[in-house]
Amino acid sequence: MPVQNKKPGLGEDRAKNEELCIYVKPNTQQGMVLEILRQHPASAFELQHLLPLADARAVVRDLKAKGYAIDTIIAPNPNQNARCKTIQRYRLIEAQ
Repeated sequence: MPVQNKKPGLGEDRAKNEELCIYVKPNTQQGMVLEILRQHPASAFELQHLLPLADARAVVRDLKAKGYAIDTIIAPNPNQNARCKTIQRYRLIEAQ
């Protein structure tokens, strides 16, 4: 009988439960990204341009793992001459 190895993790519905959001200090990279996303959606490039981040995608991934509901939306690329016609922007979904 095969043993099912289940990866230890956060659970499938953790991001959907607002109570599990962990407090993030405002002076950390995660806190600064949350502050920008509370104001408006932003792409990884915009976050890295505005904030002292090495990899904005990793910060957003960590925030999602902590339970923050961050959605990825497809938007037209502001640079019309770019090879890619669309970009991905992150949007914080605030609990009502």
